[in-house]
Amino acid sequence: MIAGDYVLELCNVFYSGQVESGSCFQRMLGNIKTGIILKDVSMTVHSGEVLAVLGSKGSGKKALLDVISRRARGPIRGQILLNNQPMSLCLFQQRCGYVTHKCDLIPGLTVAQTLYYTPTKISGYLKKSKVKQVMADLALSQVANKCTEDLTLSEYRRLTIGIQLIKDPVILLLDEPTWDLDPLNTYLVVSILSNAAKKYGTAMILTMEKPRSDVFPFLERVLYLCLGDVVYTGGTRQMLEYFNAIGFPCPQLENPLMYYCMSSYITTYCITYKLFIICHITVH
Repeated sequence: MIAGDYVLELCNVFYSGQVESGSCFQRMLGNIKTGIILKDVSMTVHSGEVLAVLGSKGSGKKALLDVISRRARGPIRGQILLNNQPMSLCLFQQRCGYVTHKCDLIPGLTVAQTLYYTPTKISGYLKKSKVKQVMADLALSQVANKCTEDLTLSEYRRLTIGIQLIKDPVILLLDEPTWDLDPLNTYLVVSILSNAAKKYGTAMILTMEKPRSDVFPFLERVLYLCLGDVVYTGGTRQMLEYFNAIGFPCPQLENPLMYYCMSSYITTYCITYKLFIICHITVH
């Protein structure tokens, strides 16, 4: 089933919450340090697009997914809209999906059985056809009869994606879907997500800490975060023009996704530059 034309918008989102894990004793006393995790985040993603949320550890990538999915604990300011409708927990659960790092699968079931027994609005012949289609789209047909506990890491990740895709979400969030995968399987997973986004009209939002250059063509949009602040958000192709314009071109032979992700000096400069532009506009 192809989704309709959907747009997810975040407008000036601030999120405050726990900024350190804290000890058991601190949690009991409520003395865990809190602070602002996301600062004035705005972004847009449309049906059929893949948006990569990039940034180093602690940049707020996971927090952003939790805020969109309404899982975040703590005060949230700003708007999160799905086709101009405020995103509630109920709306997210009905129309969206979230692929977390760890999904508890029922041992003893095969890949095909796991997908078939995932609750959906369809059943019978339509459900079986859908399962076959999703397995083909995720390159899982060859392991359809393989038990879930015998899957490789790449097969496991693709199956967890399939569990959400079979529900026909209009927005699919993915927390580091390529973490610990080798280069070939990283390329496979991201290319599969890109194809699925276009085929089903699903907007894909995935976090990546160490993006590879060969996944660049599969990303329509990127959002760079640094300590919860937006460094850049927009089209992937326009990203290079933006950094060139503010005096930070990517050196030749460098991976632009990784170069701007890892250079803390550049990200700090870009945040300062953004604040300067905002102040300049306000004054005039």
